[in-house]
Amino acid sequence: MHPLHPIGCPDWEYKNHPNYVPGDILSRVIGIVHDLRRGRTDSSHLASDTRPTHTRMFHDLSPQGHEYYVGHYRGENFRCLQYYTVGIMGDPSVGLDPTLVTGRMGQFERLVRGGLAALDQASQLPRVQVSGQQKLLCALAFACRVFELFLRIHPYANGNGHMARFIVWAILGRYGYWPYRWPIEPRPSDPPYTDLIKRYRAGIHAPLEIYILHCIQR
Repeated sequence: MHPLHPIGCPDWEYKNHPNYVPGDILSRVIGIVHDLRRGRTDSSHLASDTRPTHTRMFHDLSPQGHEYYVGHYRGENFRCLQYYTVGIMGDPSVGLDPTLVTGRMGQFERLVRGGLAALDQASQLPRVQVSGQQKLLCALAFACRVFELFLRIHPYANGNGHMARFIVWAILGRYGYWPYRWPIEPRPSDPPYTDLIKRYRAGIHAPLEIYILHCIQR
């Protein structure tokens, strides 16, 4: 816990909320993906700023009196988010200090928008200049980079994994590479999910990229 964290601020586990019903998150995810696939939402905006999607997925599942846990980053100017810390046991690189999250997510948004602008330009180039395979691999590499960075920042009090996996959907789907075996809910199976992330973080990128490549192939 951050030394300045106020007394009386609850941790957030949405599955413990009285409104939580097993399968409810999945039904919300289906609606979100349905709108994404049909172009009803802006994939560039939602990949770079997941707060609207976080709100849609977890509304009415935050602790009573702390509804701002949903749709807001740690470190934002709310009493129990301003110093809300998170972490992953065994991986100290995960969970940026809450005082740094807002600034880092601003950088994250610019990174995603800039990367998608470059991929948009590449997608319009004729195949004689950039092959279809090259376009796919560039989008895949970028999606994996953004996925890992988001998880390392861990900007939310909860739901970070869902949002990181959604970002992969938004980026790859923008170019027609829809995942068939990359669930937003539930969490992908272990093994190999956690190990793939750890290896990517260690500089071994190919296993995660290959895994997601297989997820977008029928």
